Amino acid sequence: MLFYTFEFLIFSVILFATLTIFRQRRPQKLVLLAASYIFYMWWNPAFIVLIIFSTAIDYLVSYRLESETRPARRKLLLLTSLTANLGLLAFFKYTNFLASNMYALLRVFGFDVGWTDLNIILPVGISFYTFQTLSYTIDVYRGELKACRDPLDFALFVAFFPQLVAGPIVRASDFLPQLDRFRPFCFDRYAFFLFARGLVKKVLIADNVARLADSVFASPESWSSLVIWLATACFYVQIYCDFSGYSDMAIALARMLGFWLPDNFRRPYFSTSPSEFWRRWHISLSTWLRDYLYIPLGGNRHGTARTYRNLMLTMLLGGLWHGASWNFVLWGFLHGLALIVHRQWRESVRPRLDPYLNNRMLNTLYHFASWAALQYWVLMTWLVFRVSNTTAMLTALRKFVLFDANINVASLGLGKLSVFSTLLFLLSFLVLHVWSEQTGGLDRRLSHAPLWLAAPVCLLLGAALFLFWPLDEAPFIYFQF
Repeated sequence: MLFYTFEFLIFSVILFATLTIFRQRRPQKLVLLAASYIFYMWWNPAFIVLIIFSTAIDYLVSYRLESETRPARRKLLLLTSLTANLGLLAFFKYTNFLASNMYALLRVFGFDVGWTDLNIILPVGISFYTFQTLSYTIDVYRGELKACRDPLDFALFVAFFPQLVAGPIVRASDFLPQLDRFRPFCFDRYAFFLFARGLVKKVLIADNVARLADSVFASPESWSSLVIWLATACFYVQIYCDFSGYSDMAIALARMLGFWLPDNFRRPYFSTSPSEFWRRWHISLSTWLRDYLYIPLGGNRHGTARTYRNLMLTMLLGGLWHGASWNFVLWGFLHGLALIVHRQWRESVRPRLDPYLNNRMLNTLYHFASWAALQYWVLMTWLVFRVSNTTAMLTALRKFVLFDANINVASLGLGKLSVFSTLLFLLSFLVLHVWSEQTGGLDRRLSHAPLWLAAPVCLLLGAALFLFWPLDEAPFIYFQF
């Protein structure tokens, strides 16, 4: 059930009407939990068993952890939670990948095992709610959070539907206290425009620029470097608008229900360094990896070599979190390499440049060069992320890096209206992204704008959505992760 479908509209109307009838806190929690389970079962009812299993395991483990004082037993309890949750994630997400690679390796040595692909279906959102429950159990184990005594509260924390299948990854310390207070509905203008922003990002921009990227990356060997660059730019815009659009709509829906969810994006394409990019992109995942992987590995506390090792391991596992494919491993490696190189630059080279950067013009040029270099790297890594076939990916990378100077755009079909509209959407994204960075967000401005200004904008958005709404329903990209 997608946020912008007629089915979800009916679902929302029934949910808010029911919540209006049951005004007491506990009945409302029961209604929200039932609605969240129904929302998740819309894709595949059988997989609700996995959420209930994870909920039960982590509730019981955390309950025991709080009263257990023996270190060995506490570690065993934590290991039980880690094994159960990561075991499920590994089975459903990585079994096909491991089996196919094992089969390929055996064929290299002349063995034909004769099995076929296992075709294990990946439950939607399993990476998100697994990390969410794990963070809770680890926090209880560390003594940073008290165990939740109410199973209803904990079940709602795990399954809360706005962010269930594609984030943000919410911490228990942020969500559970909100269940202890009265939560009035919040149908304010900010929630409306935030949801509208997410809808425009997803339906108006992401789904429309995706068509050119999909067409080109289906056979990158058939296209020139110029077209590969254009397709990569389309995916660069698509994945940001698709994912951040979901987060916007999820945060807005939670706000309407009276809940606060953390921001997941802060305009990452204005970053000038890899570390800044990861402070702005998929913030809930990057902070999760920092707090539960990078820092426990030692962070930057044990010398340069171990710091670089920890950075690389964190990004490799972050790449694997996105999917069971070698292109995601390479994507994580490239971002880990960028973080290491930037750290070395910041510690060894940047201090020597500081005296020159007191000059305003040189400082501006330096920041522009830093931004341009990072965006080139991000574009290249998004290409790796997008093309999973190794041969096709290497072909596309070669054309991306070694520009073939073929500027003949006839094969691109510039006479077609769809290509003109794609370029228009790319330009629109650029303008809106710059404007948003300079003004703090168009949605925030409109939420405080007078009615005579906000109303025409709503009409324009409605007309644009009506004219450019894609004919085919496209799920959010991060549903597959």
